[in-house]
Amino acid sequence: MRAELRWPLCCQTVTLYHADPAAQSVTRTVVTGAYLDHRRREVMDTAAQAGTAFLLIIPEASARWGKDYTLSPHDRVYDGEGPAVSYEQWPDFLPARVAGLAAVQYVDPKRLHGAASHVEAGGWWTHAGSGAHSLTN
Repeated sequence: MRAELRWPLCCQTVTLYHADPAAQSVTRTVVTGAYLDHRRREVMDTAAQAGTAFLLIIPEASARWGKDYTLSPHDRVYDGEGPAVSYEQWPDFLPARVAGLAAVQYVDPKRLHGAASHVEAGGWWTHAGSGAHSLTN
């Protein structure tokens, strides 16, 4: 018998936003039982480049990826229960303009013993709103 995976740090509420240009709509999904960590990230090359990074973990037990919610690059994650956002508001709904907001760069679904376990998502951006890839659109 396998031990059940426990998620003691996944006790936060987040709001996920996904824009659909074809339908000109924004889907808003509130998820409870997630873990969202904002942090400062600094890259050293010829000059130090600093920005904000985040890591989001959503256990499959809290919400099922692809069934209860979608998450893909360029989506947004809000810390807590976020406001409704129209498609017209979407271009200005950016981490540089909205406190507690993050822009998704990557989504990495994880499996354990052949079954879906959790989804990790993250990204980073500068104060101007862009990071390793543009996060302004």
